[in-house]
Amino acid sequence: MLIDVSDTNAIPVDIEQKIMSYFALMSERTIADIKNQKLEYDRDVLCAIEKYVSPYTAYDFYQELISLFDQYEIVCYHSTKILDKSIILLDGLKTNDWSTYSRNIINTFKRLNVKENNIGKAIKAIKKQYDWKYPSFDREPQLCFYSDVGQLSSDMTAGYEQFCENIGGELARDALKIDYPQIYRYLRENGDAILVKFKIPFIDVKSYDKVSVAYHFVAYFAGKYFWNYNYEIHFHGNTDKDIAPNNILEIIPYTVDRYYFHSNDETEGEA
Repeated sequence: MLIDVSDTNAIPVDIEQKIMSYFALMSERTIADIKNQKLEYDRDVLCAIEKYVSPYTAYDFYQELISLFDQYEIVCYHSTKILDKSIILLDGLKTNDWSTYSRNIINTFKRLNVKENNIGKAIKAIKKQYDWKYPSFDREPQLCFYSDVGQLSSDMTAGYEQFCENIGGELARDALKIDYPQIYRYLRENGDAILVKFKIPFIDVKSYDKVSVAYHFVAYFAGKYFWNYNYEIHFHGNTDKDIAPNNILEIIPYTVDRYYFHSNDETEGEA
């Protein structure tokens, strides 16, 4: 069974019952205190329940809740830009393990006829960024995801569409955009920006993200239970598992040319 936040009516019954039963067992005083909190925004729901049913105040409850989530798959999205989107249908999505990531970036540069010396500069810069972000913090290769297209931005802020700006994602952007803008332009000006909709077994979500994901479902049912308020479930997380091709549900073109995709367009040498 799939859990998809775009259809809250399809949230598994056992998860709903687990959460609602927890609320029902609260003391009248606690329930009154929660209900007395005024709501204006979704964050107000989190503030109102934090003292009583946050991951820090209800540890055992969340461990039991996560054991229920682990029985299901959950729908997620990943934003990216790629030269050939059919590769995702053939190979699925991969974590950013350096051997795989660097091979793909080098092949991309070669297909775009970037000079060998500039490919070397780019890979050296990206590796430095990679080593700072992952090995230096004892972080494992990962694949990032988010829950729904409602987390794409249409105003002046950047949402998860920001990862559609360039081939190579955040690592390549942070390593090249300012210091090597002419090389970076190959990654920004080529390829297809896409949103990949996929399913993942909840058990494959990184352990430190499972609780934060579950918390948003608790907040959704808290909104219903205490105030008849419709809290919107949005979450993000990571997995250290590749996504198999048969778990890819849809590839959605992202066609909005966001203003910040073109910042720092300084010129630098010939690439």
